Amino acid sequence: MNLGRWFRTVSQIPPRQVAARVQFEVAARTLPRLPLPLRQPLALGLLTTTPPLRQGYLDALKLSQVPAHFNPPEKRYTLTFLNQSRELDFPLTWNSLEYPRLWQFNLHYFDWVRDVLASAYQQGRADSYKLSQIKHLISDWIAANPLCSFDGWHPYTTSLRTVNWTFVTRAIPTLAEAEIMASLWSQVRYLHRNKEYFAGGNHLLENLRALIVGGLNFDGPSAEQIVRVAVGELAQQLAIQILPDGGHYERSPMYHLIVLNLVAESVACLRSAGWPVPAAATDALRRMLEFAAGVRLASGAYPLWNDAAYNIAGPLDEAVSWASQLLGQAKGQADPLRERLLVAANIEPAAPLPPAAPACSSSSFPDSGYYILRNPSGLELAFDCAPPCPDELPPHAHADCLTVDLYFQGQPIIVDTGTSQYAGGAIRTWERSTRAHNTIAIAGQDQSEVWGSFRAGRKAQPFGVEFGQSQGWQWVTAAHNGYARPPLSAVHRRWVGLGSQGIVILDRLDAARQTEYTSSLHFAPGLDRIDRLDAGECCFKLDTAPLYLKVLGLEPEDDVQWFSPDTGQSWYAPEFGLRIPRSALQIQGSLPPSGKTICTVLSLDSSPKVVLECLGGTAKLQFNNGTCLEWSFEQGSSIAIISRATESAP
Repeated sequence: MNLGRWFRTVSQIPPRQVAARVQFEVAARTLPRLPLPLRQPLALGLLTTTPPLRQGYLDALKLSQVPAHFNPPEKRYTLTFLNQSRELDFPLTWNSLEYPRLWQFNLHYFDWVRDVLASAYQQGRADSYKLSQIKHLISDWIAANPLCSFDGWHPYTTSLRTVNWTFVTRAIPTLAEAEIMASLWSQVRYLHRNKEYFAGGNHLLENLRALIVGGLNFDGPSAEQIVRVAVGELAQQLAIQILPDGGHYERSPMYHLIVLNLVAESVACLRSAGWPVPAAATDALRRMLEFAAGVRLASGAYPLWNDAAYNIAGPLDEAVSWASQLLGQAKGQADPLRERLLVAANIEPAAPLPPAAPACSSSSFPDSGYYILRNPSGLELAFDCAPPCPDELPPHAHADCLTVDLYFQGQPIIVDTGTSQYAGGAIRTWERSTRAHNTIAIAGQDQSEVWGSFRAGRKAQPFGVEFGQSQGWQWVTAAHNGYARPPLSAVHRRWVGLGSQGIVILDRLDAARQTEYTSSLHFAPGLDRIDRLDAGECCFKLDTAPLYLKVLGLEPEDDVQWFSPDTGQSWYAPEFGLRIPRSALQIQGSLPPSGKTICTVLSLDSSPKVVLECLGGTAKLQFNNGTCLEWSFEQGSSIAIISRATESAP
């Protein structure tokens, strides 16, 4: 055991959060061993009868036609989560060491009932097979997962299941049997007493959404008290978790959309029940929408920074559409279930609109640390100079500070690895590492001390961040302190600029003693070189134009390697459970105490004719038409790169 790493990880977590974790772990291990009569008051509080259902709540979800009878249960059910399918005999084994942990969590979520409802709304009626599957699997879950049995009663799985069961029983009233409603009420009471203060972040917000959506499902003083507390805590947490620029503080675009959707669902359900919506919720929702619109790429996707994948949160445009309508801004069509939630909130869904036009102007989110530079030709250069995570919430952090993504007219060119799994091991370690991102590792180290499945010790912090425009160039510059500890005392600074037809990435590396560096660029799957001009130059064939890449500032002894997809050295994980082989450029070399400057130039249509000159603390990139970019490197701990563009370069 690495005690130092453990200390660096735990020491940044507030004592009250550590105490909450200890309390949770003790309860998770002891409560399931107690007799059920003793377990119930400890986990649920004083026993209460199931309250009546709230009249008129979410009536818009009700399906007009449902089968009159349930079919007998099938002998076997095929369930697919995270691109992995399993055939499970009925009654199901809900918890098994054979299941990946995240797959098992998804089994307990019951998220798939949303797809059943969406299909039913589109067809105007529920499918008898699917309806019976819902009924039998809910009843089977209740029978197989007594109170406090994990993972079924983990607060996170309980939160998602509570929301999904509330929606499906309101949509199909024949499912609202006494046994199911009693279980649902127990889950609401359990969550009320077992919120994830030990985790915080999006987990705590999921708890609060479930308490609002599930608590409003019932009528009576005890249910209303639960909702009242949850609404107050939601307002408090949004003030903490939503940054001034609208980004969620875990700094994952995927989790940003998850939080946006859960806040919107909370608002819709409060309105359906006639409850006041706190101004903190609508204000946070408005800022989150602006952030989501700003990080939207021309393809409709978003950068896969930190833990992020595309098969979890749903399409960005759908989230923006329905949440905007909640705020009175008609933005097109939502998914069928959330269209019904709009009706339940007394909002008539907007008519479908054409797909959103790609943003033409650049986006800057200084509080989040995200910048996306755009130009009229369709180039999008995304730059991540964000802190890896809040100090107290490291699970979704990657060692990716100063990474870049590049897209042209919606086509990905250079993209981060993404996230294919949460289970610990070599794959998880690689996907969180610095070398899995489009940045530079020094001395073979990760810039942030990410380890295990969800832990992080020392965390690289960005500094010297500046964003501006100068004579036709848009640029961002930043540095981080991830390698600043003695005896290495190294600093990586990066300047990224976008011109009319090209991109410049300038890296300055300094260290107190001789060491080595590794620079990585990972290309989108299917993007292969069509021409290699020399060791540091190549050409790619895009859908509409060739793209040339040239690396300057290399020494003869620097090792330039072009990895093909066949080597398995790099992969792209746009979804959980999916890894696609791809090409990568890796440069390894020596970093002397005098420092090193590397410049990567990418241009459309023709090979860049450029010369890099480095003298002392300055660098100049000279183009063949006489234009140039100049930089100076300040000394000291607050090193920054200053850009001086004398003219617009092609």
